Amino acid sequence: MPRTEATHCPHCGGSLARALIEARQRQRCGVCGFVIFLNPASAAAGVVLNPGREVLLVRRAIEPWKGYWALPAGYQEIDEGPEDALAREILEEAGIPVRVLGLLDLFYVGDDPRKPANVAVYLCTSEASALSPCSPDVEAAAWFSLDRLPERIGFDNYPRILARLRDPASYPPSAWKHLQALFGEDR
Repeated sequence: MPRTEATHCPHCGGSLARALIEARQRQRCGVCGFVIFLNPASAAAGVVLNPGREVLLVRRAIEPWKGYWALPAGYQEIDEGPEDALAREILEEAGIPVRVLGLLDLFYVGDDPRKPANVAVYLCTSEASALSPCSPDVEAAAWFSLDRLPERIGFDNYPRILARLRDPASYPPSAWKHLQALFGEDR
């Protein structure tokens, strides 16, 4: 995981020094007291299904996992919500618009060599059949039956997401189910 340690405060330009803050060593400005917190990035991935019950995968043109198939995904920009980031990434990586149905899963990826990230995985649909990737990050995009997925699938996309699509019970119940159990069905 790449780490670059700043030497000066981004707010006032004062020198930073290591200090124990909230039980962790962090960098703090000696002039204004600003603390640098190292936080994971936000990313979104899409499980996009077409009317034929096929899932969209893209073959990566860049590391990590260059040449492997993966779900379309990417980092969230500062001015967009996670669903907007996902729709933009899918349009760039596959050339199709999608309808985001809802959040399927949220998990932490701490071993990405670029940076750790919280990844929101959304279930999506698309009526489009013709794929036209226009991102330099992608070599190809294709629809795959869940019974005929390619062998080379990158990241943890297969065990964490794709394999579980065949067994919806493998996903935890939603918060709404817990609320219904706590307060009754009529709420």
